[in-house]
Amino acid sequence: MVLEEKWPVLGRHERAAEWPRVWTDLGREPRTIDAYARGPAEHLQVCERDEADPIASNRLHVAAFVKELSTRPSRRGPNAITLDSGAGLANATP
Repeated sequence: MVLEEKWPVLGRHERAAEWPRVWTDLGREPRTIDAYARGPAEHLQVCERDEADPIASNRLHVAAFVKELSTRPSRRGPNAITLDSGAGLANATP
């Protein structure tokens, strides 16, 4: 699988596209690489949507991204069994 096909946003950001290539060169499994690419790709999508420079992201941008992750519906659907409210990301620290 070519990650830029699944996550085209990675191809638009040269430095972000380098990272999955490193994991590929290290011999990681394709599903592992895809899982590791998902976070940066989603962050870059939010940066593009909000017209924020990902290189200049600060704590405010990262906090807004984490808040979005914690409040959006689970990608597994509403019937996914979770330990919390069913949000896409659980806050591990009380």
